[in-house]
Amino acid sequence: MSVSAISQGCTERQRKNGDYNMIENFIYNDIVLYCKGWYQSKDDDIIKDLGYLFSRIYAWTPKTEHEVARMMLRVLDKLYADENKVFDDESPFCFVSFFDEVERNMRLYNVSFDMAVIIYVKSRLFELRSCKIKLNPPHYGKKEHFRLGNPWGFKNPISMTYKEMNRIAERAFSK
Repeated sequence: MSVSAISQGCTERQRKNGDYNMIENFIYNDIVLYCKGWYQSKDDDIIKDLGYLFSRIYAWTPKTEHEVARMMLRVLDKLYADENKVFDDESPFCFVSFFDEVERNMRLYNVSFDMAVIIYVKSRLFELRSCKIKLNPPHYGKKEHFRLGNPWGFKNPISMTYKEMNRIAERAFSK
């Protein structure tokens, strides 16, 4: 198990005994990587970025905040499904707590309801622990939409070559 698994709250017993449900080959792998900061686009438009990532999974591209929010809720729903049970919450979609968080995001960031839902789901995906889901490393290249994000405060990811970015990602995900 990786060092990041230790820092993300996996207990020693879980790592040794395999005492958890691990999701492998998760269809929304790139969405989770984006939420964790592994991808960074030239323009910081979260709707365009997530729309592009969803277009790689589905045959259409969500273009509005409402469509992206709906798709993000689908990702969260997939992770809360009984067979996966990634999060430790007792009642994952308790409407009171969900709407309290969304309302708090609306006030805190001064955004619409749909954007507040996107921020909420993005924060939940950021919290995913590596002992619960096996993420595949990101791939960077000239034809790719994203560059290496700055999840650990790398020196200057903008000036890195694609080969260096891929080497860093492979090393981080192979531990």
